[in-house]
Amino acid sequence: MSHLQITQDARGVALTSRDSDLFLPGSAVLSSNSGPYLNKVAELLKDRPHRKVLIDSISENAGSAELNQELQEVRSLTLMKALTNRGIDKSRLAYTQPNAYNGQTGTNAGNQYKTKIIILGESTSEMNVSTIERFFDDLYKYGNNIFN
Repeated sequence: MSHLQITQDARGVALTSRDSDLFLPGSAVLSSNSGPYLNKVAELLKDRPHRKVLIDSISENAGSAELNQELQEVRSLTLMKALTNRGIDKSRLAYTQPNAYNGQTGTNAGNQYKTKIIILGESTSEMNVSTIERFFDDLYKYGNNIFN
């Protein structure tokens, strides 16, 4: 999970990861690497029970636009299910409608192969810095355990 980022998005705090860290290629099946990321996202969301969550920017650049739109939607639903399985109320979760990726334009242009889970209305300045540091430390330790 070395490609996880926590950034300020216009809509809130974005927890971003490459799809290759979350999903098997061309599939909506979660990879074995997704568990620690989803556990930490759920932990952050449980600390903010009043915040809604938006799943955004799930894209793929293989196959037809229609196939990719369907894959985006199924991946979003897969992430929603994974978060509800970790105790997040489904009424807090939503996802953006899939957009066709054509290689040049659209909301996913230049951002392909990324998944964002956005904590709406949240600010990185309002988040507890130690929580974010623990988030990255735990992911780093997990990665070291896998590769060492």
